[in-house]
Amino acid sequence: MQHRPDNEILGLLKSGNPAQQERAFRYLYRQYYGLAESIVTKNNGRPEEAKDVFQDALIVLFNNTKKEGFQLTAALKTYLYSICHKLWLMKLRKTKREAPLETRHELLPVEATQLETLITTERKLLITQLLEKLGEDCRRIIELFYFRKTRMAKIKELFNLGSEQAAKNKKSQCMKRLRQMALASEEIRNLRNSAGSLS
Repeated sequence: MQHRPDNEILGLLKSGNPAQQERAFRYLYRQYYGLAESIVTKNNGRPEEAKDVFQDALIVLFNNTKKEGFQLTAALKTYLYSICHKLWLMKLRKTKREAPLETRHELLPVEATQLETLITTERKLLITQLLEKLGEDCRRIIELFYFRKTRMAKIKELFNLGSEQAAKNKKSQCMKRLRQMALASEEIRNLRNSAGSLS
């Protein structure tokens, strides 16, 4: 397989052209998927789990190429290896599996911000799931106030509450329940620990 320079692959990813970006992804998959498979299978993982790890690493890479001023500080192979390794260790913690002792070493340097997109996205999905469990009224009140910036006076009218203070009290009760559910959520705790480990 012909090796392409790293800057050529980055150029394809940054091009904004879906066809060129797809070419880059196919090349990266053929050239470097074995890195993820090796990391996963040598550290208490199954070959099929490597696919998710590598796809997530490509998402991190792609999102970073869209940031102004992004530059590789190492070879693309090294960069992807480090991201795959960090992602897999995060997965091991989340599923309470232990990594073999020989893998518990300092990884090649990758800034924590390079994984923020994945962590933030997963946290949002988990919060959305918790909102669904709150019940219709609480879910709508939180969405209206925090996401749609709806005023309390309007929320009072929509939910037939006696006053704006009653609407505020209802919102506070809903948020208290959401916080309690979040604190009790093992998945969110694992995400928080993963984020902390990147700093």
